[in-house]
Amino acid sequence: MGSNEELLAKIKMQAGDIKDAMQLKEENLSAMRAILRISPMPLEQCQSGSFNQDACYTQLVNGLKTTESLLSSAHQYTTTGLTDLLLDLQELISNFEETMMEKGIPVPATSPQTLRSDISEFQEKAGIFLILHDLCKSLTAFQEGLAAQSVM
Repeated sequence: MGSNEELLAKIKMQAGDIKDAMQLKEENLSAMRAILRISPMPLEQCQSGSFNQDACYTQLVNGLKTTESLLSSAHQYTTTGLTDLLLDLQELISNFEETMMEKGIPVPATSPQTLRSDISEFQEKAGIFLILHDLCKSLTAFQEGLAAQSVM
């Protein structure tokens, strides 16, 4: 896996492909989020104004692990692109955990989460889109928070 920018591009492409294929409307996505019980990845510790390195890394790794387990639980919609993205995500998680260990930040243990099994293929695709969209926003927020810290 190359850079974070490459991963962001892959995520955006995969999410865009799903959104375009399904013709998802923004107003339907919030309802779908509630139906599927998918929460956005919390990253308040990574915002540029309140950046806390230890807490941010912990929040990010927790969120990445949750994202990976949710995407891995997709059983109706699997593509090569999604499979490749999962491998990249696993590598990213491993890299973050290694960085945390080097910095002396405890690596959090998380419980795997799965998408509901009683959903339609359409709902699963919408869920995957929401998960990828949140992942993209979270990685961008992390990068911005890190960049703001390095300027100070």
